[in-house]
Amino acid sequence: MSNYNFKTYSELFLHITNNYSNENFLNYLSNEQYTNISIDDFKHKVICLSLALKDLGIQKGDKVGIFANSSPFWLIFDFAILQVGAISVPIFANISSENLNFEIKDSSMKFMFIDSEKRINDITKENSHLIFITHNFCIKEPNFHNFDEILVIGKQICDASGFTPYEAKEDDVFSIIYTSGNTGTPKGVMLSHKNIVTQLHDINKLINLPKDEISLSLLPLAHIFERTVMSYYLSRGISIYFVDDIQNVAKLMKIVKPTIMTAVPRLLEKIFYKIKTQISEKPFISKMIASFAFSYALKENLNKNSILFKIFDKIVYSKFREIFGSRLEKLVSGGAPLSKEIAQFFVNIGVPVYQGYGLTEFSPVISTNYPNANKVGSCGKVIPSAKVKITANNELLVSGDSLMIGYLNQEELTAKTIDKDGWLHTGDVAFLDEDGYLFIKSRIKDIFKTSTGEYVNAVEIEQKISTNKYIEFAVVISQNRKYTSALLFVDKEKYENVKKLNKNLTIEEYYNKDDILKNISNHINNVNSGLNKWEKIVKFKILTNDISIETGELTPSMKISRSKIEEKYANIINSMY
Repeated sequence: MSNYNFKTYSELFLHITNNYSNENFLNYLSNEQYTNISIDDFKHKVICLSLALKDLGIQKGDKVGIFANSSPFWLIFDFAILQVGAISVPIFANISSENLNFEIKDSSMKFMFIDSEKRINDITKENSHLIFITHNFCIKEPNFHNFDEILVIGKQICDASGFTPYEAKEDDVFSIIYTSGNTGTPKGVMLSHKNIVTQLHDINKLINLPKDEISLSLLPLAHIFERTVMSYYLSRGISIYFVDDIQNVAKLMKIVKPTIMTAVPRLLEKIFYKIKTQISEKPFISKMIASFAFSYALKENLNKNSILFKIFDKIVYSKFREIFGSRLEKLVSGGAPLSKEIAQFFVNIGVPVYQGYGLTEFSPVISTNYPNANKVGSCGKVIPSAKVKITANNELLVSGDSLMIGYLNQEELTAKTIDKDGWLHTGDVAFLDEDGYLFIKSRIKDIFKTSTGEYVNAVEIEQKISTNKYIEFAVVISQNRKYTSALLFVDKEKYENVKKLNKNLTIEEYYNKDDILKNISNHINNVNSGLNKWEKIVKFKILTNDISIETGELTPSMKISRSKIEEKYANIINSMY
């Protein structure tokens, strides 16, 4: 697009509203039906809200929290903040109370957009100075203002005085994004307008979406991966449909029938294993055909012109694609590693998966696969504006215009993370192949040294263990230990399905069944057969405990928070040694 030339996020707003017309621009569920917000309505709401926020006293440079579920109103509020010259601070809706209050205090936040009356109780008295803009509920107190009510005030101001777009500078702070804190206290990553806009221009060069695409948004906008991707979709004026609850994804994919969507690997893994389970439950003949087709779809360099493939595609793969609504052409995966086997499967059945890689500190995309350049198992090619190099110990370094300003209130850590030559030390072990595709082998922090001096790649082993149908998450323990062990967190969905037929069955009783214990034990033995002696799982514990984002044991991208789990289950871990 010739006029794709905005330089700040504030200019992005004008780019969208001046260049596109779309009646179904932003869509959200209300009473189980989608309600649409057109681009004209989006423009009107952003303008009125920005004037109202200014009237409330929000000024240039103020930190404004967005503590809400993903929705059109999240985006509208985000754009309105930027039209005032303030700085948005997204907060995950399911954040722990501890991290919530830390982020409020650390950012010096003055205002907050919030859509949960319940979560107000989690904000400590120390942060009682906040002025709230509420959505979906009202509180009649001086520090509380309702979203819909101040919109009316904003319209009155607009009618009386008009609206002048805010002119941000490229180097101004656009947003402060707190990392998920999987290794400790969250860090506030300061991103500039140039950082995020550079990303959008790079993505546009690689993908260049047509405006008739339909997107389904299911990841939190507080996560920079989803926010950047959605920002790109906004910049192309395409229709975006929001998921109200992650539990409803399967139903909504069939309703919306998206052509493009983003996902974290855990969702794709769950769909993969659900397909596998459903095949095993089919009648004998159907099971044989589907099993053969499933195995066939795992092949590399599959010949899609063969008669066998065409048969499988018609009678089996087309049914698999119905899970996604039958129209999905681009599935972007990020936030965590996706196994090559699963990526290969989806690509072969006609659901192209494009794996990417990035860090919050780089706004976030460093590399990605894309149409006409998709090597399964890789993290794709480095984006046009980025430069990478690999050190002697195989650590990936990256630099470019997407690189963060630094960590808020942590100059020492910033200097440690970005060297004097401007290279971000990612902490990831990587290599580039002969075609320029990036492969991430592991996190340096996830390679542990046993007490005998051997090295164990925990993530790689955890991925292998988690392929078992009864295991949701695995946590490998080996740091400074004489051998390797593992905590195995069970799949609760499996139990819930069985409980429908036997309401008195407890989850502990279910996962103590001989056939299940034998299945898990055999699986561990199978994984061990492909590992070095010091990597083999000597002991493991099967846990039926809840593991969630809310408790801090999972990050928002569904990765395990190793430090939290090791702290919480220290007694169980020690009992294995």
